[in-house]
Amino acid sequence: MSADLAFLAVGDAGPPALLLHGFGSDRSSWRLNQGEIGKLARSVAVDLPGHGKSTLDVGDGSLAALGRAVEAFAERRFSEPAHLFGHSLGGALAVDLAHRRPDLVRSLFLVAPAWLGKRVDADFLARYPEMRTIEEAEALLRGIVARPRLVGRQMAAAVLAELDRPGIRPALRKIAAGLLHAGPAVADAAAAVGRTPLPRQVVWGEADLTRAPDETSLGAFRGEVKVLPDTGHLPHMENPAAVNRLMRAHLEAVG
Repeated sequence: MSADLAFLAVGDAGPPALLLHGFGSDRSSWRLNQGEIGKLARSVAVDLPGHGKSTLDVGDGSLAALGRAVEAFAERRFSEPAHLFGHSLGGALAVDLAHRRPDLVRSLFLVAPAWLGKRVDADFLARYPEMRTIEEAEALLRGIVARPRLVGRQMAAAVLAELDRPGIRPALRKIAAGLLHAGPAVADAAAAVGRTPLPRQVVWGEADLTRAPDETSLGAFRGEVKVLPDTGHLPHMENPAAVNRLMRAHLEAVG
């Protein structure tokens, strides 16, 4: 799998920051946050394998396969440890990388990280690659936000256009299957990271009930947890002002 992931870089001063998006998304999901991060760090938002403009070769679709691609990218792109910002799937990948390659990681800032909640949404993962109509897309996407009006026909149409690109649906099916089985590995990685002094913070949306924080996993992770009201599974998009404040405070505290 190629380490040459598509990316967007913002900021030219400070330590590097690597932004990892969630399942079915791409680097543009950080568009409301990357500029703020870029004031304090050299932020690089990537398209994960099987997403956006990156390779459609996802191997077996497992967290380990995606993690190896992220690891290779970080090794090639950065000359020093990076702050990792990860949402959902990207959060699980950030925890995995911090566990396996602590030399590459300066800190963790996780947004609704997969498998640090009580479960992942198997129904969402199964239905997402199969959506065919705007109505299907609107209904599914509105189920993960606190305010359904945030999801309109334009967003639904954009998601469907991406799904209709050759190779995207098969890649996402593989990743969805891999993510469903990643729970024990992520829990073990989180517990291992929890035994280190690595700075870390977790942000959750109060309305993200199906992926509610798991007290055992988060307890072992020992990260500071912030819960945002009137927010679902996309805190960085639904409540960007609050998340940007937390991100900036995190970077300033870590230094």
